Amino acid sequence: MAPVPVLDTAAAERTLVDLLALERELLELEYVRRADALERVSEAVRRLGELGSTEGLLTRAAAELGAGSEFDRVLISEVVDGRLVPLAIWDGADQAQADAALPELAQAPIRLEYPLLEYEVARRRTAEVVEVASAGARTPAPLAQRLGWESYAVAALAVGSTTIGLLHADATHSGRAVDGLDGEVVGRYAEGLAGVFERAVLRHTLELHRAELSAAVHWMSTRLGRLEDAAGLVRPRGRGTDTRLVESLTARELDVLRLLARGHTNLSIAAALVVREGTVKYHVKNILRKLGATNRADAVARFVRAGGSTDGGNGGGGGGRR
Repeated sequence: MAPVPVLDTAAAERTLVDLLALERELLELEYVRRADALERVSEAVRRLGELGSTEGLLTRAAAELGAGSEFDRVLISEVVDGRLVPLAIWDGADQAQADAALPELAQAPIRLEYPLLEYEVARRRTAEVVEVASAGARTPAPLAQRLGWESYAVAALAVGSTTIGLLHADATHSGRAVDGLDGEVVGRYAEGLAGVFERAVLRHTLELHRAELSAAVHWMSTRLGRLEDAAGLVRPRGRGTDTRLVESLTARELDVLRLLARGHTNLSIAAALVVREGTVKYHVKNILRKLGATNRADAVARFVRAGGSTDGGNGGGGGGRR
């Protein structure tokens, strides 16, 4: 009868301890990788936010994600009339080849329709990780073939309830399969990019409205003065009085008033004059008091009637005091 092997309990316990330690180490590495990846995404979105306008935003966005992630290649496409049109591509290994591929891809836009996974991503405004071999016909063949995808992550760029584009990213050059964390990274970045884009559009719209309002105030003030002169209705407290009031302003108050007349906010005036916003509020309060104005628009109207210029120089004939 064969002898019964003796179980080395101590060795088994050591092996178990080693396995548990290895498991903890793997979990810690995955945690560190995730935290680092999401932090880099936040930093990339922050840098995009500094652009301040929509011009070149989507083109810059591909490079920012590529430089701040483990992806080898990033493609950003816009949705135009239900078709996916490649707009910008970043390639960490061969940018020249990517630049050559982009016009070819743009000339053959892909219709976003069932059964493409991209259609579902655009419709649900989500992010997905795609294995090309298993997805088969559900992947956009022109992109997969031209870019050599084996796996990729894709996310929707949604502004409000509308998908304006799609973001694709892969790690084909390094031979790494895209995983769940990559999908989370792309989703977070797409969400941040959409927010930056939406804020840039809103900022541009507000600037246009501010400029239109400033022009309207100037026109109305000038028109009112001409009508009063033509009708002989110039009030005793008219141009001469307004001129004297403007002359009572300090040079800094005149600077603030000129910027008010151009439609600037307190914050933008503070940036232009390199002072704190609280200081600007203080100057505005003094301007209203000295001009006897009820609000900012009234102050600007009095300034314009007094012959004040928004282009610099003296506000209304008087140099003002410091």
